[in-house]
Amino acid sequence: MRFPVNGRYDGSEIMDTFEIHDDEIDVEEIMKKIKDNIRMRKEAGVYPQDGIEMGPAGNSPECSTNVQRDLEYINANWDIQNNSYFISSHRPVVGKPLVKGRELVHGEVRRYVDPIIWKQTEFNGSTARYLNNVNEKINAFENVIGNEIEQLRPEIDDKIEQLRPEIDDKIEQLRPEIDGKIEQLRPEIDDKIEQLRPEIDGKIEQLRPEIDGKIDQLRPEIDDKIDQLRSEINDLIESQVSSVISSMNSDIENKAWLANILEKRNSDNKPINFDDEISKESSINYFTFSEEVSKAWTKEGGKPIDVPNMYEDLLPFFNNCNNVLEIGSGTGYFLQLLKNNGVGSYGIDINEDYVLYCEKLGLSIQNIDALSHLMTIDDKSIDGIFMGQVVEHLNINELFQILKLCYEKLQFGSYIAMSMPNILSVLVSTNLFNMDPTHETYIHPEVIKFLLKSCGFREIQENFYQPVPDESKLKRIDPSNIPNEQINNEILETLNFNINFLNNFLFGYRDYLVIGKK
Repeated sequence: MRFPVNGRYDGSEIMDTFEIHDDEIDVEEIMKKIKDNIRMRKEAGVYPQDGIEMGPAGNSPECSTNVQRDLEYINANWDIQNNSYFISSHRPVVGKPLVKGRELVHGEVRRYVDPIIWKQTEFNGSTARYLNNVNEKINAFENVIGNEIEQLRPEIDDKIEQLRPEIDDKIEQLRPEIDGKIEQLRPEIDDKIEQLRPEIDGKIEQLRPEIDGKIDQLRPEIDDKIDQLRSEINDLIESQVSSVISSMNSDIENKAWLANILEKRNSDNKPINFDDEISKESSINYFTFSEEVSKAWTKEGGKPIDVPNMYEDLLPFFNNCNNVLEIGSGTGYFLQLLKNNGVGSYGIDINEDYVLYCEKLGLSIQNIDALSHLMTIDDKSIDGIFMGQVVEHLNINELFQILKLCYEKLQFGSYIAMSMPNILSVLVSTNLFNMDPTHETYIHPEVIKFLLKSCGFREIQENFYQPVPDESKLKRIDPSNIPNEQINNEILETLNFNINFLNNFLFGYRDYLVIGKK
């Protein structure tokens, strides 16, 4: 007798025909069909959705994607029992006998299959639980290893640093061999490049129309940007030029104003008395004298050098100060620099012409000598002092008194800075220094440092500025201008050494700066 059997294992209907011979059932044929059905379902990726939770399926970041996916699949499909089927028939007459027959066949099949399915399910469940446990232990073990590695990392890094010189030595030893290999491969690389050049050129030519099209599309936008930038640049240039012209006009007006005053004073035909410059009752035209001496100073000592600039180097010492005193402000260059950088400051000068000039610039200045002013202000009332080219106009006793008063009037932690001619240079001490008859004292760097320390100043710093230009120094011998057969290297080295020594001795830096901290 032959009849169809309708069975469901995963929700999809599968129609199979089994052959029944009276009371005999072909069990092997049924088992083969069941195995084939399971295999087809696995290949199709259709699995039962119900099952019990088996715990985390390898959530650690170290778990690879494939292993995690396999573990999730095992946890979801370890139970292979299927209870979602039912037996029915659409035939109205023979349906009931067919259902009874199918149920009979199904019952006989389950007698053999269910034990196998149950054992397989139990085995699958045990395996899944075991794998989850192993996965958890692996994750825990990886965490332990990670912690151990982190603890050992400093030691590993130290070992690497210890081995780095050895590795570098090995690399240096292998460098000739590597370079040799590169040189051997260079012709082959060049040949490959030459072979690929037509292809590359072809690609470029293919892309050229597209690139040109993009450029043409962007050209209006680029032109607009250029026009905008041109307008902005023109406005900026016009603004800068206007600012420079305004500054020049202001300077010209100030100097013209001062020249009128000086010319009026000169009309009195009073004799020049350089001693009056020190006695605060000067009627000499020291402003004009100073400008004329500056021209002679440049002629004898060479052009001034603006880099490095001493005054800009001094700014960090007076940052965030509110009451810096400049003794001997002159034309107010440093006062203006302090003001432009937001440093509160004022100056004093005994020359009335300089005081009037600084006032015209809007600078705070007083017409008074250093000793008188320092004796009238409160102790610790100023937070910075600068004296530029002043100390050489004082005798040693006046200088020492002024330095002691400076220490008393300065706040703790504030700086005093003084610049003066560098008499270590023979050019300065025998020539440039004597251009100003009001210079009274040669101050050696070691002497001024001793005076500062004696008054209590600490952290003494010093620097030299205004190097003599090379064209004003002795010339070195250039071996490249002498034929090889006439060169004696030892003699040339000795000559050039002596020339360098003489240049440093005769034409050393023209200015000396010393800084002390209270």
